[in-house]
Amino acid sequence: MPSQAKPNRCPTCHRLHKRSHPQNALYWSLLHMIAERVKPEGAQYSAEVWHVYFKDKILGREEVTLPNGKTTTRESSTALLDVAEFSEYFEKVQAWAANRGVWLADLEAA
Repeated sequence: MPSQAKPNRCPTCHRLHKRSHPQNALYWSLLHMIAERVKPEGAQYSAEVWHVYFKDKILGREEVTLPNGKTTTRESSTALLDVAEFSEYFEKVQAWAANRGVWLADLEAA
């Protein structure tokens, strides 16, 4: 029996599936590679800092009104992205990394 691709929506509630664990693991592997190899102006940053950087750069920030009426901004969350949205986000991070000589293929060679 041929395998079928996982549908983008839950067959019961029809919500979009969130990113997969393998997608997330690959993303964090790439962030760790970036942290090791990309040093803007000689400074080294952690994978967690790069994660914040890419969320801000690619997803942007959103305005939130607080209970006291003040408006502030907060970073968007990758956890809220569905599989397709996360794939698009991850492709942008990969392209950025590739432009700086960091390739996922290097993971397989290691």
